[in-house]
Amino acid sequence: MRLLLVAACAALAAAQSIDPELAQHTAHFEKKIYHVAANVYSAVGYSLGNSIMIEGDNGVIIVDTMSSVEAGRQVREEFRKITPKPVVAIILTHFHPDHVHGVKAFADSPGVEIYAHESLMENYVTQGALIGPILGVRSSYSFGAGMTAEERQGMNFGLGPIYMPGTSTFIPPTKTFRDRLDVTIAGVKLQLYHAPSETPDHVNVFLPDSRVLCSGDTIQGPAFPNIHTLRGASFRDPRAWVASIDAMRALHADYLAPSHGQPVSGREKVEEVMRNYRDGIQFVHDQTIRYMNKGLTPDELAAKIKLPPHLENYAPYLRPFYGTVAHSVREIYVGYLGWFEGDPVALDPTPAEESARRHVALMGGRDRVLAEAKGAMDASDPQWAAELATYLIRVNHEDHEARAVKAAAFRKLGLAQKNTNWRNWYLASAHELDGTLDSNAVLQRARTNFGAPETIAALPARVWVEGLETRLEAEKTGDVHTTMAFWFPDAKEEYSLEVRRGVAQFSDRPGRSDVAIEMEKKTLDQILLGRSSIVRALNSGQMKVTKGTRGDVLAFFGYFEPAYSDPIAVTVR
Repeated sequence: MRLLLVAACAALAAAQSIDPELAQHTAHFEKKIYHVAANVYSAVGYSLGNSIMIEGDNGVIIVDTMSSVEAGRQVREEFRKITPKPVVAIILTHFHPDHVHGVKAFADSPGVEIYAHESLMENYVTQGALIGPILGVRSSYSFGAGMTAEERQGMNFGLGPIYMPGTSTFIPPTKTFRDRLDVTIAGVKLQLYHAPSETPDHVNVFLPDSRVLCSGDTIQGPAFPNIHTLRGASFRDPRAWVASIDAMRALHADYLAPSHGQPVSGREKVEEVMRNYRDGIQFVHDQTIRYMNKGLTPDELAAKIKLPPHLENYAPYLRPFYGTVAHSVREIYVGYLGWFEGDPVALDPTPAEESARRHVALMGGRDRVLAEAKGAMDASDPQWAAELATYLIRVNHEDHEARAVKAAAFRKLGLAQKNTNWRNWYLASAHELDGTLDSNAVLQRARTNFGAPETIAALPARVWVEGLETRLEAEKTGDVHTTMAFWFPDAKEEYSLEVRRGVAQFSDRPGRSDVAIEMEKKTLDQILLGRSSIVRALNSGQMKVTKGTRGDVLAFFGYFEPAYSDPIAVTVR
């Protein structure tokens, strides 16, 4: 029976469709090197993000390096057809993988300086080490994990072409600044501005002589912006975002080169794009606050707030290919007020599985609810079908008929979406429900961004030691109080970690310890990559116990979970 249900789902996917406007949007990302103006060129369509080349007297400057070395090398070869000059500097507009992970394709000459905001490393580490596992999995869903070739046909990802995994690399910045940096590189005058927007570390680059503005993701791309991203991110303050765009508008640029989508030419057109973009963000923010103050809840806000026609129809920059008003207003609500909507019934709710069991009983039992869910599908009401099936799945995760109904509902909902994030989440979740999603492959893909060899090698040992704090199995340490010291002689890094009755406290000023170990940073890298282990490092002598015993070391590490453990089920709850 289960095989028949999966086959039926596959047949439905084979007969898939795509929103016509979304399909048309794909042409926006045709592979092309655009001559923006004077000495500035933008590579569009080679990766989810663009890479921009600024030609100087004796070298070139690269703004953003795309998502992989493979994409970066392809673009580097195209840039070499324009000029053979070496790369002398790289500017990273922010820490997101699609802007930084192709860096070693461009850092191909000795002495290349890498410019970024002073907080880039902090943000990169927070995303990669602190919440990397769950963020990696959720990102896989956002970017089409498990989608079939048919489901990908004609698709784009809203801000760029379909994301293609590749080799991730990372090099920490060598030059950072706080608010503004005026610098001349290879004879080119550059003004770098801190512009908190999509990320708190965001940087814009202005060329005063040619009047070109490289906006990174402050103008996020040819789609309504992700004021909130479904994969998860810290609160993106709309007011700060609008202020950063207004600061860019004050530069009166003649050309706009964003890090997603095609460049824009002409001062009036650049101003029009930036004005409408910031107005779209401000409208959603202000109207959400307006109705929050009237007591509306997130669901009510999502139904209430709509862009006015002149903004909603401003194509492609405010069309809902990437972000949507509906999921933005929910984030604004939570960003200001938190999760509590004001009804105390939510303070200590009936556990989801028990609530589902009682609902199913009230509705007449499992067979009645399943029949109603199937009837909703037949009546072209997939949302209601999915909601009904969810009750059954919460009661019994192995109810394959209910899972098949919910998967079919998600496919119907997903294939109709104009928004790529919504579409990808619906379809990836459908694959999870019917068992056609390779969870191990998703987990492996999640590791490639921040768990790639080049990335791990580029980060300090501190990232791993401090990251152990959030991996402590607290239930094992209710009566434990012990401290381990860590010494990495090749990196000259020394730390300690104190486990104290359910809490692990990191220190970069180690003092007294009960246990101490010493190992090279490269040994740690091999452990993190799964090519070695604590036991193997101890056996080989690559990890030395300088205080305490081998048993003490193994006991200490036994208190912590691995960074990436079992595959995570996102949809089935």
